[in-house]
Amino acid sequence: MSRGWNGFVAKSTWLPKAWRERAERALSEDSATPATPNTNDADPSADHSPRRTPDPAPRTTPTPPAQQPTDSESPDPVDEASSTGERSATRLVDPVALPVTASAPVVPLSVAITDFELADDSVIGPASVLDNLELTKAAVTRVASTILTTEGPIAVPRLVTIVARRFGVDRPTEESRTELSALVTEAFVVQNGFAWPTGLDVVTWRGVRRVVHRDHRAVTDISPAEICNAMELVITASPEHEVDREQLPMQAASVLGYGRLGETARRWLDLTLAQAVLHGRLVEDGDRIRLP
Repeated sequence: MSRGWNGFVAKSTWLPKAWRERAERALSEDSATPATPNTNDADPSADHSPRRTPDPAPRTTPTPPAQQPTDSESPDPVDEASSTGERSATRLVDPVALPVTASAPVVPLSVAITDFELADDSVIGPASVLDNLELTKAAVTRVASTILTTEGPIAVPRLVTIVARRFGVDRPTEESRTELSALVTEAFVVQNGFAWPTGLDVVTWRGVRRVVHRDHRAVTDISPAEICNAMELVITASPEHEVDREQLPMQAASVLGYGRLGETARRWLDLTLAQAVLHGRLVEDGDRIRLP
């Protein structure tokens, strides 16, 4: 700074005498001032600053609270985690109610819509495997796990049906279905009638799978958690970020790959929407539905 100013004064002999004298006085005062910029250069924080300035005032003046970004309000990761936990705890779903997962800080449109894949139901073993599950429990559980990896979350009755088919049983008896349901419930997370694959988070999952052929799975075989994910996508994609309550179930069904719906399917969608509102995942504002 001083060298540049000194060079300017030395070379600008064409300036009026009064101006040169004023510049020389400023130069002499500048050279007599302690070299505080060197201290700033030695400050490690100054090296990482996006902009270097000789005036230290901007670094020492705190930003007013109203101008601070939201993320800076909780620099302590412990406090941030605890506050997140409190928010989640207030929206946790009653396990007795319809399985609508708690709202999580996830941007709905960040989840890609994928095609629904049917699990393999070809026969891999004899029907006798299902006659004594105490002895074949491990093998049957592995088969169920493979099915869940493909189709989960899946309604337990559908999972039981596919497991039975893999052992050559198209129509298992009521007793066999009960035993298989108990096995699945013991081995996997089952939330209100839907089994979840191991490692898939019931609370934060935001998957949406579109059926290629509507007869691949019934609407009532889709977990309310997945239906809610589709509803979130519809709401987020709408220009007003809210959708008419009567239209939302049909639009969510369209995202999932369904056109016209029967009465049973429509009731399932309406019930899911009601539970989503009840548990705070969606907000009902008059005849409009929006995100919290």
